[in-house]
Amino acid sequence: MDNTKVNLPLTDLDEAFKLIISAYARTTQDIGKFLEFRSDIEGKGVIWSGQGHTKQLVYYSNPDRFFVSENIDLARGKTLSINNVKLIDEKELGPTITKSNLREVGHLKGLIIDGGLSVSQFLVFDANTNRLGLGTDAPNSAVSIVDNDVEIVIGAPDTTRAFIGTFSGHSLDIGTNNTARISMLPDGNIVIGNTNSGYHKVSIMGLVGVNTQTPDQRSALHVNGALKFNDKLHFSADQAPLMNSYTKGDVCWNDNPQAGKHVGWICVQSGNPGIWNGFGRID
Repeated sequence: MDNTKVNLPLTDLDEAFKLIISAYARTTQDIGKFLEFRSDIEGKGVIWSGQGHTKQLVYYSNPDRFFVSENIDLARGKTLSINNVKLIDEKELGPTITKSNLREVGHLKGLIIDGGLSVSQFLVFDANTNRLGLGTDAPNSAVSIVDNDVEIVIGAPDTTRAFIGTFSGHSLDIGTNNTARISMLPDGNIVIGNTNSGYHKVSIMGLVGVNTQTPDQRSALHVNGALKFNDKLHFSADQAPLMNSYTKGDVCWNDNPQAGKHVGWICVQSGNPGIWNGFGRID
């Protein structure tokens, strides 16, 4: 509405009436197209008053924005868009929304994350090293789990083998029923079984080699060295021992058997080296 002529002196009532009718006609015609605010538009807009609190749709600057005092309710199937690209509808966010500061989400059917991840500073994925830490933000392997200051690591030292163990000087137990069945100690010693849970069977379906990487196919047990059986030491030499301490019942097998010689020697009195008698003369 152009109100520049409202302040003109009115000398005739008919003229005043015509001016008001003319202004009204132009105003209703303009509103049919646009509701236009001219010159200083700061703080101007549409205000609804007279029932409850005042409702507003008002323009403000610094930065340029519209202030809306009420909810905006879109009809079903409609969207909010930016530059004709969907921003949000009743079911999903638009494809251009790539960054968010969400604090809580509901049920997720799928999640793809490009980059690092931190969940309550407990579950951490380092995108630079491609390592996952549980209980640590500095994993020392592809997967690291820290509990009670013990770090369990899972990874591959090279392209030919995998590794599961502890990172520093801690034992590693493998067990069932919350009981250790195999214990690997920091010094490299390995314990199979648990003295606190009694004796259990250990079945090995194949050849067993001790101090050899190539067990003899003709023997289920291949021991490359002395063997203690029923607390008696069994070893081999080309003669009865002349030094070191032995116990009565220890056996030295002759590793150079010949006709007329003995199969071996047995300790008949403990000592250093003890008393040894030959047994099993070879025909």
